[in-house]
Amino acid sequence: MTAAGDRRALGSILLLLLPPLFLAVASCAPTTPRPAARPGAPAPAAPPAPGAAGAPGRARVAPLPPGAPAAAEPSEAARGARRVEPVGETAQVTPIPLKVGLASDLPAVVLPCCESGLKLSVGGKVVAAVAAIRVEAAAAGAQQGIYRVQAAALRDERQAQALARRLERDTGEPGDAHFDAGIDLYRVRVGRYPTREAAESDLRRLATIGVTGAFVVYEGGSVSEPALRVTQGDMSAVYPGRWVAIDPSSDGGIRVQGHRYRGRILVFLNDRGSLNLINELPVEAYLRGVVPSEMGPEQYRQLEALKAQAVAARTYTLRNLGEFSREGYDICATPRCQVYGGIDVEHPLSDRAVVETAGQVLLYGGELVDALYSSTCGGHTEDVKVMFPFKDEPYLKGVPCMEEGTVRLEGDLPAGTPFPAGLTRRLLPSFAPAATPVRELASRIEHLALLAGLPAPDNDRLTSLDRRQVARFVSSSFDLALDAKLLLAPQDVAYLLRDPPPDWSEEDRRRAAYLVKSGLLTGPPDQPLREDEVERMLLALAEMVQVVRREPVSFLSLADGKLTVRAGKEDRVIALPERLATFRKRGAELTAAGLGLVPGDNLTLYWQDTHLLAAVQEVSLEGVAFDRTSPYSSWTRYHSDTQLATTIGTRFPGLGFRGFEILERGASGRVGKIRIEGAEGKTAEVDGLAVRWTLDVPDTLFTAKRLAPPRQEAGWLFTGRGWGHGVGLCQVGAYGMAQRGHTYREILYHYYTGVELSRVRLEPAAPSDAGRGTR
Repeated sequence: MTAAGDRRALGSILLLLLPPLFLAVASCAPTTPRPAARPGAPAPAAPPAPGAAGAPGRARVAPLPPGAPAAAEPSEAARGARRVEPVGETAQVTPIPLKVGLASDLPAVVLPCCESGLKLSVGGKVVAAVAAIRVEAAAAGAQQGIYRVQAAALRDERQAQALARRLERDTGEPGDAHFDAGIDLYRVRVGRYPTREAAESDLRRLATIGVTGAFVVYEGGSVSEPALRVTQGDMSAVYPGRWVAIDPSSDGGIRVQGHRYRGRILVFLNDRGSLNLINELPVEAYLRGVVPSEMGPEQYRQLEALKAQAVAARTYTLRNLGEFSREGYDICATPRCQVYGGIDVEHPLSDRAVVETAGQVLLYGGELVDALYSSTCGGHTEDVKVMFPFKDEPYLKGVPCMEEGTVRLEGDLPAGTPFPAGLTRRLLPSFAPAATPVRELASRIEHLALLAGLPAPDNDRLTSLDRRQVARFVSSSFDLALDAKLLLAPQDVAYLLRDPPPDWSEEDRRRAAYLVKSGLLTGPPDQPLREDEVERMLLALAEMVQVVRREPVSFLSLADGKLTVRAGKEDRVIALPERLATFRKRGAELTAAGLGLVPGDNLTLYWQDTHLLAAVQEVSLEGVAFDRTSPYSSWTRYHSDTQLATTIGTRFPGLGFRGFEILERGASGRVGKIRIEGAEGKTAEVDGLAVRWTLDVPDTLFTAKRLAPPRQEAGWLFTGRGWGHGVGLCQVGAYGMAQRGHTYREILYHYYTGVELSRVRLEPAAPSDAGRGTR
């Protein structure tokens, strides 16, 4: 139920995944543009991991000759941009190794001993684990660390890089923005100081240009002769190099930082003198920990939706291999890339989705697509260039997240018959049409007692609709006197029954209070029962004595006189009876009507034994959008001027905040650009996904109203729909489409325009010499 973030095509923009479904939810997928590398300045590659033929490099994709055996697992050289080739439905797909960044800049990594048996590969040696393992950066050969000032930690990479450049320009000190895989944010830091005192001096200087909340941090120096210290029990040794690999000796995975992971664990010494924690495993095994993290299979129990998610996640993964090569890994484990939870989150249904789509990816023009996805699109996805201004892929166009048409279920009651009278008069008809209202009620109560298997009361008659008389008669007919005596304290009676008539006895009050507690009597105690109260009381009585049972379900389909619903985690098929009361609820109004149903609608079914009496539809005020079940289908946020000034000040120090203006909207209505009005006539324009982070809203599909109530601080009321960036696959929308019978192929073709679903084989390129011989 993560949600979404920005990613970049290789050599272009990265999109940051927003937080989930769900969680949960969740979840969701890609979003924050990343700057391309400087022209002519290739990013430094990490040295090869233990057992690698070479450093991470580029890969190409090519078919194998017919009948050729499967190739061995590709080396770490299989990375980067690629040409793709379909291999058909039955061809075997070679496993692709993947490095997933779990955490960055750790001072040490500790693994518990011997849970599944561990083997260490370090410095060209293989060592069996005999105690808990601790890996640290070795001081030998490393230059002295430095002090820096951290000015901000931001989600949006473009804003982070822009702030770093501005601080560098304004202070004359080096500035940069570094992604931290552990916190899923970009740390903006400035300056390189030999002492804490020098850094604190510049910290005060930053305050004069509007940078508030900054603090001093310590970074390890550049590493000229990298080495790692490995400690087991009382034994400790220093090994040259940047890598330690830990392999399990069983299928139970490896536990680190409280989570279990398949494959092996790598520890990488980065250029800042600290450690990156990495999980290396095949792509298909990695997806088992991604799909349930991005779309919780317990909440979104639709296999076709999970299969669509698996294909999108696989496509994104293969397209972005090697994206963080300078940090020693391919992809991060947070919403910045895709949320990855390891073995602990795996689920049989999402495992099945991965297996049944093995090797399948989305192509456009023969190339892997930028398979962006987000949690909730609010009824319509958006053109990619609106959210990511430097991207304009033709397959990422805004489309409606809904379809026309509903399924009709007609009942046999006259339209407008109020609920519950239509149900209760069918269950408990009047056998004496000319009888007085009092006698009619008495006969219906006696009939209900008979249906419940209770004996008729002796020598007891209902003489009026006075609440005291009704309470007495109901208590006698259903043997409630002892219940009222034992299950209510005197204090409860006084609390539940306010201002009873003065001539009521203690027993009268106790009986009436118990009926109030049971939901049978609700009106003023000194007034007779109204007709609508009579029907509500009879239905409540019928449920109390188990004559009628209500069941909340979710509608799935209707065909050939059979109703398919989901009750809890179970799907059931119900044969419709010849006579069925149907009621439609809109707000407080609930009357008999034909039902217009779409999958996912909430229904309440009323049963007498195994006979279906009635179906009540609660009309969704979110309409018929595929993603209407999301809690972010509609939302509101209120931010005071002070709150917005604080949020904006983090991204634009010294700008100030006086207000903002919406300049552009996209096809879905999402805000594409705003102008912030600052102090002293200063302004700043913000576009794309950065609008979301700058205004701190769930999505940019919103309206904004200026509120200035008396005696309260003025601010802005945001009313909107959606959660994420709204580009590409809508995760909750995919679930809604699957509920309505669409296959994963139809889901993918709906959200990604003009793409081709195919299976591809990757053939590693020749091993690169980059990093050979480095340590």
